[in-house]
Amino acid sequence: MIGIGIDTGGTCTDAVVFDITERCILASAKSQTTHDHLETHLEEGIGQALDVLDQELVKQAELLALSTTLATNACVENKGGRVFMIFIGVSEKVVRNTYRDYGFESLDDILFVEGNAKEHTEPGWDLFEMEIAKRLSAYDSVAIAQMNAEENGGAYEQKAAELVRRHSSMPIVCAYHLFHDRNVIQRGASALLNARLLPVIDGFLKAVRSSMQLRNLNYPVVIMRSDGSLMNETYALNHPVETLLCGPAASVMGGAYLGHYPKSVIIDMGGTTSDIALVKDHLPVRADNGIQIGSWRTFVKGLYVDTFGLGGDSEICYQENNLFLSDRRVMPLCILAAQYPDLFRVLDNLDDNYWKGHSKPMYSFYIKQKDIAGNSRYTEEEQTLVRMLEDGPLSLAETAHALHTDVYKLNLQRLEDEGIILRSGLTPTDMMCIRGDFTLYDAKASRLAVAFLAKSTHHTPEEIPALVYELVEKKLYKNIVRILLEDRFRKTKGYAYTDEINLLAEECFRFSKDGQDDPNHLIQARFQSDAVLVGVGAPIHVFLPEVARLLGTTCFVPQEAGVTNALGAVIGDIRAEVIIHIKANYEMNSEEETKSGYYVYGVREPQIFEAYAEALAYAKKAGETAAREKALEQGAIEISDVIFQEEQQNAMAYGMDLFLGSEVHVEVIGKMDFTS
Repeated sequence: MIGIGIDTGGTCTDAVVFDITERCILASAKSQTTHDHLETHLEEGIGQALDVLDQELVKQAELLALSTTLATNACVENKGGRVFMIFIGVSEKVVRNTYRDYGFESLDDILFVEGNAKEHTEPGWDLFEMEIAKRLSAYDSVAIAQMNAEENGGAYEQKAAELVRRHSSMPIVCAYHLFHDRNVIQRGASALLNARLLPVIDGFLKAVRSSMQLRNLNYPVVIMRSDGSLMNETYALNHPVETLLCGPAASVMGGAYLGHYPKSVIIDMGGTTSDIALVKDHLPVRADNGIQIGSWRTFVKGLYVDTFGLGGDSEICYQENNLFLSDRRVMPLCILAAQYPDLFRVLDNLDDNYWKGHSKPMYSFYIKQKDIAGNSRYTEEEQTLVRMLEDGPLSLAETAHALHTDVYKLNLQRLEDEGIILRSGLTPTDMMCIRGDFTLYDAKASRLAVAFLAKSTHHTPEEIPALVYELVEKKLYKNIVRILLEDRFRKTKGYAYTDEINLLAEECFRFSKDGQDDPNHLIQARFQSDAVLVGVGAPIHVFLPEVARLLGTTCFVPQEAGVTNALGAVIGDIRAEVIIHIKANYEMNSEEETKSGYYVYGVREPQIFEAYAEALAYAKKAGETAAREKALEQGAIEISDVIFQEEQQNAMAYGMDLFLGSEVHVEVIGKMDFTS
């Protein structure tokens, strides 16, 4: 049986043809993902990848499996539409003290509604409806999370959603429908992200289907989830947050498959982000309490993947004489110049116009991505700029002139954040072009910009590419060190040691790089690991060997490193997990504390049993039923395996070991339906 795997990243679209029966790659291809008119170019990128593949193999295929970093990039770059968050029965004071810890950006976008599910006290629905009627117009979607939703199956969330629908047709996401975990703030963050990602995944899948229809292809489409398993289109459209780290998960699955090392660190460097995962005993490590991306803490179950802003398209910034890499993705100048040769009208004159350099990157350009004509959410000035960009990119100076301001007062952050415009500038990709490590594009535009950067920072044009390479290596090294320390000292994870670890890693990087230390220091520090660094992603081969040397280990960059994500997408299966909670119910009397039964949560209605054995048996049965239903909903045709795991929680009280409850994890593994 033959399957096609496609990964759509922020920079490139990769494709492989994989013989699922013989477990071997038959063909591969790569094309560029461009971001002006995103849906159109997604379609073109996917179509180009399909067209470059052997067409006989494409016709023989019976499955198309997809992964994408689009959702991940949207989170890292803080892009997406505005979401109205509704918390029911949640303490406003608690949220005010912790909201940034979960990724929420502003309290202005949150509505707090009173209501207590435990006491069966409903919210004041009339006041609620009046409030949302006034506020909904400023938002693109709604997320709703209820405190103690397990008490009534999320009934208050459903009622609130019903009232919102009276006033708007915008998408609504109910947190309890997605996750049954008890931390309501984290559930709310997960629901909010799901709401932000709805249009991203919808546009992605439409582009895929359009590309297939143009080529008369009509086989099933499946999408990779954050845990490395697969789901069908319908499930993905309703649960887009499940794709949050599907691109990184695909690279982990593909890297582990190609590496075959019992212990390794998988590093996937793309255009926008780098993802690091760990493999122990040949198995990828899974996230303990839901995956985290940037500042967002979610209940999305997945492989442990640490994502940070570093890629071939990371923006090279400068302040005075110091160079540094931003988390922001920009389009490399070498790529933009290949599409718009007219850019040299600006680049060829940088030397004459700014012969002393400039505190602003005057080689930057703005490119239109989306149309906002007539959208009242944007100012007349913003709409005017986007209209002007229809004729092609404008430089920083030209943009300021068009808006009747100067480059120091220019503020287009909102348009960038919301994906309306994209900026082009210098990136590590440009440096690779200059040094000959990436030859797909001409380096003329990159060299002209580097000459300007040299004047602005008092470095020579020859020094800058090497300095940027070292910045990339240092950021990789420091993040690998941080992740390995967190894995070794798991009990301290979450403590605020970031600054200290960063300082120590900085010192160790410099010592390992130079091979010498200040002789006055009484101690020397150096980090070492025996885990193989497995590199995947197109630019990783340039930087990983040096990072491995600094860590005293070896690296492996497979021949298929550039398309590992696409491979990971097509080798997965369907997995569905459900967690059922059993909680001991204690009653106090005048003499002692006694058990009065066991509550089982995570099913439609809480159940109580006198004996723990009865509660456990019910939890397993209910969990298996729910997991099977979920797997079938994800697209499984049959269940091949069921795995149970029980985790008990205890605490010391009154001098004895007190049983608090347990979590029953039920995971089913299913075979994909290839006929739909």
